[in-house]
Amino acid sequence: MSFSFQKTVGLYNKGAIVGDRASQNPTVYVPMNFLAGGTVNVGSFVWPDTTNPATEVVNAGSGTPLGFIERTINHDNFDIEVEGTLAIPEEGNVTVAMRGDFYVAADGAVAVGATVYADTTTGAVTFTSGDNTVDTGYVAMTAAAAEGELVIISNWAKTIIPAGE
Repeated sequence: MSFSFQKTVGLYNKGAIVGDRASQNPTVYVPMNFLAGGTVNVGSFVWPDTTNPATEVVNAGSGTPLGFIERTINHDNFDIEVEGTLAIPEEGNVTVAMRGDFYVAADGAVAVGATVYADTTTGAVTFTSGDNTVDTGYVAMTAAAAEGELVIISNWAKTIIPAGE
């Protein structure tokens, strides 16, 4: 067994992390508290768990996602072999936002107004449509030049910023 320990030391806090709220605009949450039906990733989209749809969510599904998983820092790093705490363990409390502005990692170059898609097999955010993707109702509010850069997405602004502008 090998352990993964801190690899770098930064002098300053990061401006944001995947799943963080990106503005003071209101955030609208689902009207109940869901649990993770398996490990659920922060900064991704979720659907009701087909085996327990009333109380659990998962990172895979079909149709429009139930919502986006906001980072709320309410879980310890439950596995010391992973580098971060962006995974919510099975049966952990999940903060599911239906509306808001959030930071996500770009999967390539992104233009302001680009449509945000969810991968229906992993819940991951993508800006490219494909066979396993679904439109989330969010658009990119900021641009990115390369994969891994943080982008702000919003479903408050979809009606005021046309795609591609």
